Amino acid sequence: MSEADQNDQAPELADTAAGTADQTPTSSLSTASLVGSRLAGYLILSRLGRGGMADVYAARDMQLDRDVAIKVLRPELSRDRDYITRFRREAKAAAKLNHPNIVQIYEVGEDSARYYIAQELISGQNLRQWLERNGPLDPEQAVEVLYGVASALDAAASEGITHRDIKPENVMWSKSGAIKVADFGLARVQSDNDGSRADLTQAGLTLGTPRYMSPEQVQGRSVDPRSDLYSLGVMMYHLLTGRPPFEAEDPLALAFAHVNETPQPLDRVRGDKDVPEWLIAIIAKLLRKDPAERFQSAGELLDALTGDDADQRSKTRRLAGAASATARLQRVADEQQRLKTKRQLRALMLTLLPLACVGLGIAAASGIRQPTVAKMLRPDVVPQQETAEEQFWEAIVRNDPAGWKAVSLYFPPTDGSAVNQSYASKAGLQLARLYLKQNRPADAEATLNELIDDAAVDRKYRLVAWALQVSVAQAMEDPEKAAEAKRKLSVLYADLESNNPDAIAWFDRVMPGTEQVSLGLKPGAEEK
Repeated sequence: MSEADQNDQAPELADTAAGTADQTPTSSLSTASLVGSRLAGYLILSRLGRGGMADVYAARDMQLDRDVAIKVLRPELSRDRDYITRFRREAKAAAKLNHPNIVQIYEVGEDSARYYIAQELISGQNLRQWLERNGPLDPEQAVEVLYGVASALDAAASEGITHRDIKPENVMWSKSGAIKVADFGLARVQSDNDGSRADLTQAGLTLGTPRYMSPEQVQGRSVDPRSDLYSLGVMMYHLLTGRPPFEAEDPLALAFAHVNETPQPLDRVRGDKDVPEWLIAIIAKLLRKDPAERFQSAGELLDALTGDDADQRSKTRRLAGAASATARLQRVADEQQRLKTKRQLRALMLTLLPLACVGLGIAAASGIRQPTVAKMLRPDVVPQQETAEEQFWEAIVRNDPAGWKAVSLYFPPTDGSAVNQSYASKAGLQLARLYLKQNRPADAEATLNELIDDAAVDRKYRLVAWALQVSVAQAMEDPEKAAEAKRKLSVLYADLESNNPDAIAWFDRVMPGTEQVSLGLKPGAEEK
């Protein structure tokens, strides 16, 4: 049975196994409904859906007086030892897991030759339904899903369990906002060696849903938790773009694509620039063909998302305000890309720093995207980096007041370090430039005055500060203050020209000639 044939009310509870149910005529799968009957201690209330192995019902636990979901192995399969083994194995795998991001198993049993699993009934919709009704997720929603599913996979891996069928239909988004992973029907426990064909490739196909299977899974090779991470990457790509990375009518063609083809860039398929670079890089890493090139565990992925931020008393992780560790996430997700970007930034720094020149900005000059998901990328508390230089990179990516202020906060220029002093001065200039861009000239003026009045600040940086003060005065429509700033700028420029030509050479590199003309430092074309 194809995914489209499932009852759309609750396909999240249906066990869909490509290569098994799809090969059986629909008519032979018809069974009498159990609605209204009793099954062990449960009253069957309504039918929710049907999958490759089980029919799914909403039921009432008469003893505990609660609503549950009941998965019942279909009668024609209950006579097959291999299906019974696999059905029981699902229960064995899922029952070991007690985690807020995993659908909870309450009971496994048999009643009158009917094998059933009673589990948590989720009020909500699965991600396939969400995608069909609302369109692609926005980046903030995607991070919540990524974090929730990764947490579930981490808990499963700690018990030696691989899910093997991660896909939108098997992930619930409850009405309370919780992410819940369901259907461990294909799960494999590492210690299981029962010899049943439930783990074997049948008719050249492997268990799972081909659209989301890892290259090693479609090839029939052994899988481990890294295979689930590949499927997670495929699912996230689908949820963010509205279509999976690979599509084909024929399952074998789809399998070939997973093994050999490279998906189109996520942001190009999505058609906008809203998805932050680090999230694109993480998904790209999840989609690596070689398991050794992916995250090596769900825990490693969670470390990237949380920045190792764990509650020491409860030992639970917390999702860092949206990837407060943007630089670290990029580093973890794609080290080569990070190094390439850093080399480009270094080259630009040689010519553009202190990034505070009138009309200039590192983001515009380098083409770096400024993420728009403010809550995700700009938490109130800026993460501290290991060095002043890395803190400066963090500020460049954030480009907000908190980021620039954090440079001198975490690496005070007063500690006697020339490196800290230099980066603090550059950060102050960039903060003033940002305030000007935000139409906050009073804040820019106060920031620049601190730099100008600090005797420890290198005079070449104070030269740039006076140049910015001219722009501040012009923004305030104060011609007298602008004239005074120009005069101070000219005096300092002349002094450095006589006593520190290297500083002037540096200033000439970072300050465009047209700006120097407007500031009265260079003659205009008509004056030559």
